[in-house]
Amino acid sequence: MIIKLFFILFIIYFTSSLVNCNDIISDSGSSNNGSNNQIITCNTYVDSSSNSSVGCGTLNFPCSTIFSAIQSCNPSYQEITLTIVPGTYYINTTTFGILTNKTINIINNDSTSSSSSSSSSSSSSSPSSKSHSKKEVISSDDSTTSTSTTSSSSSSSPPFILSNKVIIDLTDAIDSFINIKPSKSNDLTTIYILGITFKNGNQSSGSVILNQGSWVDITIDQSSFINNGASQVGGSFAMINGIGNSGGGSGAINSTLTIINSSFINTTTTTTTTILNNNNQNQSNEIKKELTTIGGIIFSNSTTLITINDCRFFNNSGNNGIGYIWSGYLVMNNSLIEGSNCSPAFFFNSISGMGTGSPLFLISNTTFTNAIGGVGFVVFGSDSTTTFQQCTFSDNVNTIPLSLSNSFSNVLVNQCLFSNNNNSKSLTESAGAINIIDSSIIIESSTFINNRAAIGGAIQMNGSLPEQYVKIYNSVFNGNNATDIGGSIFSQEGQLYLYSCQFLNNEAVAGSSVYCLNSNINFSNMTFNNNTDSSIPTPNGIGCGSGKVCSIQGDQQFQNSCSYDYQPDKPSLLSPGEVAAIVICVIIGAAIIATVLILIIRKISRGRNGYSKIVNG
Repeated sequence: MIIKLFFILFIIYFTSSLVNCNDIISDSGSSNNGSNNQIITCNTYVDSSSNSSVGCGTLNFPCSTIFSAIQSCNPSYQEITLTIVPGTYYINTTTFGILTNKTINIINNDSTSSSSSSSSSSSSSSPSSKSHSKKEVISSDDSTTSTSTTSSSSSSSPPFILSNKVIIDLTDAIDSFINIKPSKSNDLTTIYILGITFKNGNQSSGSVILNQGSWVDITIDQSSFINNGASQVGGSFAMINGIGNSGGGSGAINSTLTIINSSFINTTTTTTTTILNNNNQNQSNEIKKELTTIGGIIFSNSTTLITINDCRFFNNSGNNGIGYIWSGYLVMNNSLIEGSNCSPAFFFNSISGMGTGSPLFLISNTTFTNAIGGVGFVVFGSDSTTTFQQCTFSDNVNTIPLSLSNSFSNVLVNQCLFSNNNNSKSLTESAGAINIIDSSIIIESSTFINNRAAIGGAIQMNGSLPEQYVKIYNSVFNGNNATDIGGSIFSQEGQLYLYSCQFLNNEAVAGSSVYCLNSNINFSNMTFNNNTDSSIPTPNGIGCGSGKVCSIQGDQQFQNSCSYDYQPDKPSLLSPGEVAAIVICVIIGAAIIATVLILIIRKISRGRNGYSKIVNG
């Protein structure tokens, strides 16, 4: 009888252990091949203060490490939920391994303390509420898209971050924390992360999440990313186009990366990267390689829609310091980029031929401020649609907030503010607000106030092709200053159209409103007031280089108001190194010539000394 009772108690204990481990087998419904599969799910718990690493993972007996919690699950799981108690967790081994067709949920145990609004946004984007399908890109002029990218909330407010932090330290990690790789076409991996801080990652690519070509559905909410880097691409996230998944056609989006209420701090990328030769923190063997990181935080060259809402990027620096989007899709709303020193912060490379359809970049209600060098946003290449809507670029020093280069894209700046930007780096890297090189742009209902540069206090444009243009509508240029020419706008070999714009209180040596070199300018319904040229005053502050063809059309009263008498000093076309090389070559050449002359003189002298007088016999 005692033996039977003991056996019954053992069965009950064993059964309860299975239930506590939360390895649950359930019907999944129809799968990709149309058959009914069973889904194995695992709910496991982690607490750094726990002493358990074996037989753990339950709510009452959590594991002490993330690795042991994962190991507590059935190896064949399709879905895992890690609930982590606040604390610091050090990663020194592979966590999940290579993931394919999995669902991963990583949740801060204190996430229930978040605000209701944050909860609602999190629940709406949780994996269970999503279905995977190919999504067609909505054009930028669609009313639904326009409404969704306009927000009345302040972009300067910090994101909501849980006060009790789960910190995952990746200093000694040997692989990306999450590494996704497809095994066949149409694989889908779903990731949901809530209230987690990742720091000190330093892998070759994607220290937090590396996707090597799988279709993915990733949501990051109320999380922080601190000092994560990579030696190649994507310090935190790398979305790499692979051969495992194909198809989709023009404009199809096969994957999503959604980042909400999160912060990115102290990411630094350099061209000199140190890679540890071992995993022992106490040893100092190192390999140093000259590498340039692409996308200090985010890199994507895939058909991934990246959505960034209510996020903060603070004190990030280096080459391509925040995001490098190669012919992909980015929607950023109500976010703050502060204190950067990046070249640039965001690079939109819209070269066609990537098989992604027409790239789309929408930036709205976003503030770029207090940068101390480099460039804010760069738009490069063709075939994309790029829109900056209700954005603010302010108080940046030695920085070009927005730069366009070799772009035949559709670029629109609408209802944006450029204020108190001071770019005094050099004549060749000028423009206080927007630098335009061989590109086209439309600017509507925007304000440029108190911007300063050597050339082009607000806008500098250099174009060589007739089909490239700058069109500015209903905008105000007030209090801009150039230490040389073009207090508000400098145009060289460009097509500039100005409609219903105001130029007020601008200053420059010449062309306090607009300075023109080999350009065509069309004015319509303009207002000029109190613009000051320190060289030769003009009523409207319109200057033209002497001997240069400058066509001014439109309103009759402005066509003959151009000052031709001031010719600015042209910036040197040679770098200091090139000048030094020329000087050295001249010195060497002079030395050679002098040596040859000395030899010739000596030869002639010896010849004369050898002559003898002929005496007649």
